Amino acid sequence: MEELLNILKNPFQSGLLTFFAGVLSILAVYHFLLYFQQKIRAYLFYSLYLFLICLSIFRFGSGKFEHIFLTYFVDYQRFLTEITVVVYLLFAYSFMEMRQKNKKWNTGVMTANFLFLIFAVVIQVTSFFYGGKQLRIFGYNFFLIYMPLLALIAYFPIIKSKNPLKYYLIVGSLVLFLAWLAPVLVYQFHLGKENFRIASSFFLLGGIIENLLFSLGLGHKQKLLLRENKESREQLIRQFDENERLRNSIQKRLEANVETLSKQIETDKIEKLRAKYDKELAELKITSLRSQMNPHFVFNSLNSIKLYIINNEKENAVYYLNKFSKLIRRILDATREKEISLGDELDTMQLYVTIENIRFRNEISFNIVKDPELYLDRIKLPSLILQPFLENAIWHGLPLADKKQISIKIENLSTNQVAIIIADSGIGRQRSSEIKQQKLHKKRSLGIKITRERLKIFYGEYKGNYSLTFEDLLSPEGDAAGTVVRLVLPLK
Repeated sequence: MEELLNILKNPFQSGLLTFFAGVLSILAVYHFLLYFQQKIRAYLFYSLYLFLICLSIFRFGSGKFEHIFLTYFVDYQRFLTEITVVVYLLFAYSFMEMRQKNKKWNTGVMTANFLFLIFAVVIQVTSFFYGGKQLRIFGYNFFLIYMPLLALIAYFPIIKSKNPLKYYLIVGSLVLFLAWLAPVLVYQFHLGKENFRIASSFFLLGGIIENLLFSLGLGHKQKLLLRENKESREQLIRQFDENERLRNSIQKRLEANVETLSKQIETDKIEKLRAKYDKELAELKITSLRSQMNPHFVFNSLNSIKLYIINNEKENAVYYLNKFSKLIRRILDATREKEISLGDELDTMQLYVTIENIRFRNEISFNIVKDPELYLDRIKLPSLILQPFLENAIWHGLPLADKKQISIKIENLSTNQVAIIIADSGIGRQRSSEIKQQKLHKKRSLGIKITRERLKIFYGEYKGNYSLTFEDLLSPEGDAAGTVVRLVLPLK
């Protein structure tokens, strides 16, 4: 017991301070490295908070560290305490994600926090150049009033929060506060220098407990994030499996119905049924293509949006997530509709390019030029008929191009025809085909072929009054400068 008291009375000589500083330093470095891996700002603020506490620990020592590194500070002990509290509030609000949960409250508290930081720096700079012990005392007394009030205000929404992580923050802070009371009471009641050192050692122990709780809280936070990501992936995989099962079920049922009916009807009815079967099979191919495209497109889009979340670009993440959900709704609606208006089709393509543009860091310039004399809502065409052309341009034409541009132009050719011209600034069809041949895994593209089948079925009654042509653009030097798709449709 006497040996323990000697350790507590002389924490620096006994190595107790060094042990505490070592533990906190390891935690600081660990969470600093985690910040670079996870890009979560709570890790950065926490590592900075631990570093400042380590500096504070040396105030209990012999003073050598102070004389070597901190001789140019006028009153670094008080300034260090003030900065530590400022960083603590930054960590607490980042840890609880108050910017997302309560934006107005977060803005008010952080503004007050940074205003005090500016005030503290101004006091230090003024004291450094002009001296003035009274000014420093005034600044510290202001800190003793201002920051506790701000802390009480800051903790109000945290206590009301339903987030289970709040208990790590509240209990850790309460432990440190109670440990801080020990040296304060010893000092106020003049209980002796040795008792003050013992109480100060308990304060350091409280700091260790507080930071261990904070570390556990950050670990719990990471566990919740991993669980949320895992649930999202599992839900997406289940949806993909369900789509595949439904597609196979529809195809088997359709084939079984055709086989049964073909034995019961006459030759002319068989021909009519075969024509109907061909049309439904073509539509089934479209549904199949969508079911293959949607998971691939969903994974790419969600991964891109996830990067915004990891980089803490929450506004971009919310913006693109809204666009993505709207596009998915339109695709699902289009699956149930045989035809839509040209205006709705162009709106859907605008959403599609916006989402795909995330992968290119918004380098794709996309614009739509409409003939003002046309009423786009009265022009009907198959749903998502333009998507394969834009997909070809984005995936095969633009990645290697210096300038990435896509345009859609709507022209009124006559009273019964309209032209849709899609132009891109990619590498051209020939160069794209050469690159595709060089790949080890060659995937056959069915998008354009199915589009021709859909046009043939949709405009069959017009007996070929539609056309689809491709043209490679060349620069004055003879180099590939892009591709133009010209789609001429009858007004239906």
